[in-house]
Amino acid sequence: EAAVAAPGASAAPASAADTSGLALLVTSYPQLDAGMFTEDAKAEFVFVVDRSGSMAGSKMRGTIEALKLCLRAITPGSFFNIVSFGSRFTLLFAEGSREYTEASLHEALTYVDAMKADLGGTEVLEPLRTVLSAPARPTHPRQVLLLTDGEVSNTDAVIACVRKSREESPSVRVFAFGIGKSASEPLVRGVAEAAGH
Repeated sequence: EAAVAAPGASAAPASAADTSGLALLVTSYPQLDAGMFTEDAKAEFVFVVDRSGSMAGSKMRGTIEALKLCLRAITPGSFFNIVSFGSRFTLLFAEGSREYTEASLHEALTYVDAMKADLGGTEVLEPLRTVLSAPARPTHPRQVLLLTDGEVSNTDAVIACVRKSREESPSVRVFAFGIGKSASEPLVRGVAEAAGH
């Protein structure tokens, strides 16, 4: 089955759905730039991934496949990290984003393959604040990709956090993806608008 998307939103790559036999509903604001993963697009990519209990099943499996596609598409010389969140959050590379090499890619793919929806509730503010407040590399603009399916109780605070980051660090870009039919459109759209897209 091909991936589907809400009207006006971008769909997850069809191959991401096809590899696991899933149809993954992804609402994205804004649509990803076609050149984000091209040869000249050296950047820092931080994937902020919802692993709360509500992501269990097809949403987690589809997210894993989509993540693996994105990881393989990163330009050598870029930096990247994966932040998993639920009631708490963890970083793949605790010391911060690591240079994209064959070894770091292998480590990341192994990590992603083992991902489960086992981190409790949906608390996105602290991991997002941690990512956005970390010192940036002047030569590698930060691209933050937030993947989440759930409603949060502090939508306004999350949006304010992204807006503050944009004001303080204009080169940082945040892309929000709502996973599944129950994804919070106010959160996903609000984050993208606060990021200036």
